[in-house]
Amino acid sequence: MKKAFRILALSLVLVTLVAALASCGGPAKDPDDALAALKDNDYVAAEDKLIIPGALKLLGVDGIDSVVSGTATIDDKVEHVTIIYFEDKEAANEAWEDVEKYAEDNKKDDSDWIVKKSGAMIYYGTSAGITAAK
Repeated sequence: MKKAFRILALSLVLVTLVAALASCGGPAKDPDDALAALKDNDYVAAEDKLIIPGALKLLGVDGIDSVVSGTATIDDKVEHVTIIYFEDKEAANEAWEDVEKYAEDNKKDDSDWIVKKSGAMIYYGTSAGITAAK
């Protein structure tokens, strides 16, 4: 009986660990997947290859492949995410400081605002918006 209980306890720990690891991280690494996930979560979302990349280009940011952005109103709160996909990790690293400042300047007085870099993408927005783009 003790052995069965130990196996059950270990199994529960492993399932919890897998669930925790799956929920970590940022948005989808592929723009099409992020766009589909946002739309599946009832966000108004679009891929932008002109407006945000153009604004960032004026700041000297190069190497942008595409930008996915989505917004939704959930429980009277506006949730948002913008994901900037770069051609490679080096371009994202070079752009980090400029994009971070741009994202902070576009913050809407939200204490839940996140700005992060992961591989060849930089993303910012509310935690719910970022989660919706997974």
